[in-house]
Amino acid sequence: MDFLIPLLVGILSIFIIMKSAGYAITAISNYARQTGMSEYFIGFVVVSIATSFPELSTAIFASLAKQGGLFLGDVLGGSIIDLTVVFGLVAIFGRTIYVRDKTITKTVLPLGALVLLPVVLGFDGVLSRLDGIILILAFIIYMAILIRKEGKLGHIKKSVEFRNIWKDFLVFGGTLAALLLATRWFVLASISLAHSLNIPVFLMGLVFVSLGTTLPELTVNLKSILSKHQGIAFGDLLGSVIANLTMVTGIGAMIEPLVFDRFRFMVTGVILLFGIFLSVLFIKGRKITWKHGLVLVGLYIVFLLVQFVVR
Repeated sequence: MDFLIPLLVGILSIFIIMKSAGYAITAISNYARQTGMSEYFIGFVVVSIATSFPELSTAIFASLAKQGGLFLGDVLGGSIIDLTVVFGLVAIFGRTIYVRDKTITKTVLPLGALVLLPVVLGFDGVLSRLDGIILILAFIIYMAILIRKEGKLGHIKKSVEFRNIWKDFLVFGGTLAALLLATRWFVLASISLAHSLNIPVFLMGLVFVSLGTTLPELTVNLKSILSKHQGIAFGDLLGSVIANLTMVTGIGAMIEPLVFDRFRFMVTGVILLFGIFLSVLFIKGRKITWKHGLVLVGLYIVFLLVQFVVR
């Protein structure tokens, strides 16, 4: 019965995280639209960072608690869920999705290199502070390139009146505070639950915590695809993966260097790379069907089986 209280706290925390992330996403998306940004740009740069707040909060509090394995499992597991379950459900509910935006097809190939980067850096079983700096720099450089391209296309407005955006700033600030508090409870509850059930902290983050922190991405992507806003869906999906694997992992490693099970990390890394390969392949094909969605969801089932076999 020792696990009951942490379990209830964890469930309550997930609920608060979902609601807070939803309001934060709405506020930041409204601000982005006021600036004249394109839907894909909003999804990739703005919404993806907003939906990564739960992972970022988990990384900060887990690192401060010297439980880096929890957040590393969270970002790896969350990225795999984004590329398999979230992408898969988007394809299944969308039935047949035509990728007409040339910006999407032109930006997916470099993403493979960004996904590969943390896997290569972690090959020795350690992610140091230097590795963290490299990951953050890679994220900043890629974001700067996207912002520059968006500016060249002439979408971004030079000025926006404050009276049109002050409510969004107020909502964002309040929901961010709630999100950080709920995530702290979630991290502490997850650590306690892992100890109570004798589950490795890395596995706890990889399978269970990641399911909770990727709920905002799943919600945003399904709402976007059902409302015919494909640019936001694909931008958020791909942007969340990159933000988690570079920015979030980098910040966590800078706070507290990570030492982890190299074998389990590499097994997870192989599945992650296979997931990004399939995602890029399907997107480059310009037509994504529900059959592709079943393949991606099937890959996540394989991932779960592998993790419990490895354990």
